[in-house]
Amino acid sequence: APSITDGLVAVRSQDGRLYGLDPSNGTRLWVYEQAVPVLSLRGNASPVIGNGLVYDGYDSGRVVAVRQNDGAPAWTQTVSTGEGRTEVERLADSDGPIVLDQNQLFVTGYLGQLAALDAASGRPSWSRELSSFAGLSVNGNIVVVSDADGNVWGFDRQTGSNLWKQEALLHRWLSPPAIVGNYAVVGDLEGYIHWLSL
Repeated sequence: APSITDGLVAVRSQDGRLYGLDPSNGTRLWVYEQAVPVLSLRGNASPVIGNGLVYDGYDSGRVVAVRQNDGAPAWTQTVSTGEGRTEVERLADSDGPIVLDQNQLFVTGYLGQLAALDAASGRPSWSRELSSFAGLSVNGNIVVVSDADGNVWGFDRQTGSNLWKQEALLHRWLSPPAIVGNYAVVGDLEGYIHWLSL
C-alpha cells in the first residue's frame, strides 16, 4: 500500500523500486532502486514518510532512508544478513511494518534483528537477535513483536531489554501485533484473535 502526505505519494513495487509521486496528478517525481535477491518472502511493508525522509525495508535485509523531495539516499542500515549455501538459507527480508515513533525507527528482519534506529542517521540505539516477518508495534515504553515462530515478545523501548515472552501461540503464523489500551492483540492463521496483557 502507498504512503501519502500533502506533497508526496510513496509506493514500493516488487522489483525493488521505490517511487515518489505527485499526489495532485500522479506524475513521477523520483525513483530509488535497489536490486532484489533471486528468492525473497512474499510482500513488502508500506514505506513510511516522516522527518523529510521516506523509509523502506528491502528484500536484501536493509532498511533505507531517502530524501522526500528528490529520492536521494540519506542512509542504509542492515537488519538481516542471511547466511548459508542455498537461497533459502540466505533469505534476509525486512518485510514487517516499519514504525516511526518520535525520532526513532523500529524495524525487524527475517533471520535478522529487531532494532531501534535513529531516524535521522540510521545509527542503531539497540538491537536484538530476533527473526520476524510479521512486524512490531510501539506504545509508550514497550515494543511488542511477533517472531517467525509465533512467539510474542515485549521489549523495553529505551534499552531493548526483554520484558516478557509469550510462547503459547507457537506455529500459528501470527499477524503484526496491535496495541489496544493495556493489551497487545495478534491474529492467527485460523482466524483467532489473542489479547495479551502488556
